[in-house]
Amino acid sequence: MVECDYKSSGRSEYNGAMTLNKCATILLGFALSAYGSQTASPSGSHSRPPEITEGEGSVHVVVEGPRPLAQALESLQQKYKWVVDYEDPQFLSKLDLTEAQGPGKPMLPAGHQFKFDFPASGVDEGNVLQSLVDAYDASDNPGKFELRKGESDQFYAVGTQARNLKGQLSPQHPLLDAPVTLVKRKRTVEETVKLICLRAGERQHIQVIIGILPRKFTQYAPVEVGGKQIPARTLLLQALAATNRRLYWRLLFDPNTKGYIFDVHALPSS
Repeated sequence: MVECDYKSSGRSEYNGAMTLNKCATILLGFALSAYGSQTASPSGSHSRPPEITEGEGSVHVVVEGPRPLAQALESLQQKYKWVVDYEDPQFLSKLDLTEAQGPGKPMLPAGHQFKFDFPASGVDEGNVLQSLVDAYDASDNPGKFELRKGESDQFYAVGTQARNLKGQLSPQHPLLDAPVTLVKRKRTVEETVKLICLRAGERQHIQVIIGILPRKFTQYAPVEVGGKQIPARTLLLQALAATNRRLYWRLLFDPNTKGYIFDVHALPSS
């Protein structure tokens, strides 16, 4: 893993985040093959597009790829316009990984086909999502997840377990659970998101880089967020809410750099 020193006395917190972005440029050169191939199947070919169909009173979801739970959430989002955040655990064991084809043969989570059905009538977001996460956790796909609900009624699929280096299923501390301290002052949403990710990474001793960010919503939007020992997830929600857009994130673990990539997406308006 490439090490980047973004700590330096005398630098402002913003300059520290900007230094982290320079490090991210270096790290992306190593991580992009894995990140860009996240839709590859364990065989190395591209995963099949998610299938979501209705029949005989049920909705049928079929996905296949490295991150089946994330793909299932995307398919439900397209159908129902639900906004659900997704956070990988750390995939460290070779039992949870597979080698993709292509340049460098990057390692990917070893997800495989996953099917999920639920009644087509009386669809309730919370019940469907909980059933989805329970079904995923009962499968032999990589990682175990919890469904959590925030104060704003937004849901999060949070990775809480994965196999350790001994191949044993082991609990983990989710990255965005990390309590961070941020001086409360006016910044842009973009600056705030970068600082929160920096602080969470420092707290958990893991590199976090920003991948996708909808800059037209975050680059100039002002927000005043901060506090002492507040979960990073809470601060991120407060910062992104300032855009007045329906935004959601994907926190993806890169097995090749042993770091995280944090993406923010905007739900299409139509």
